[in-house]
Amino acid sequence: MITLELLEKECGETVRDWTFRTILHNLVNLVLPPGSAVSENDVASSLGISRTPVRETFIRLAQDGLLDVYPQKGTYVSLVDEQRVEEGRYMRLCLETHTMELACEVRSSEDLVALEANLQLQRLAVNERNPSRFFSLDGDFHRLVFVTCGKERIWEAIRKMSSHFDRVRMLSLHATNWDKIIAQHRFLLDVIGNRNHWKAREAVNEHLTKVNYDLGKLRREYPSYFRTTQGR
Repeated sequence: MITLELLEKECGETVRDWTFRTILHNLVNLVLPPGSAVSENDVASSLGISRTPVRETFIRLAQDGLLDVYPQKGTYVSLVDEQRVEEGRYMRLCLETHTMELACEVRSSEDLVALEANLQLQRLAVNERNPSRFFSLDGDFHRLVFVTCGKERIWEAIRKMSSHFDRVRMLSLHATNWDKIIAQHRFLLDVIGNRNHWKAREAVNEHLTKVNYDLGKLRREYPSYFRTTQGR
């Protein structure tokens, strides 16, 4: 029986939305690893809900390329597609670069406090060796930069396009020095705090291009997680 990580329901959140958010969380956090078989019955039982919202979520995730449905065979978590990973990274790189530059101009002292608080929580997650918590705080740090600029809906659009990229980032946490990631976040915060907009491109580029160097190593360490040119 599948055992999934359960998320707390947000205020006003429907069962349908909670189901989608929870299953997506389990995919991105590799609780449901690439290539594993999943069934509506098992997932519904693990979540303690009916099959209907699970079925609807499976359809959405299949459309997003996170689930592969094979008639008469079953449903599987999709393998990592490096082209989709690169698309997610490219989208973030382009949009975050300009957003960082804007944040340098419009940030308030309250924005800096929120980002600093997030960094402190990241440090706690590192001390606790909690990858799921650290990964969530990492994403929230970047979301706060967009909030600073009044562009939170753009971040939501990026997040929806970045699921494949996020799976690789999560996988790379097992082989990455988390202190280095925090140091990069500190650099991003210093750039915003000092209004060094001319350093924004450098800061974002360094932070988001590391995945290009990780992919080869990750493919060697987790060959069964990656799609070949022939597919599954």
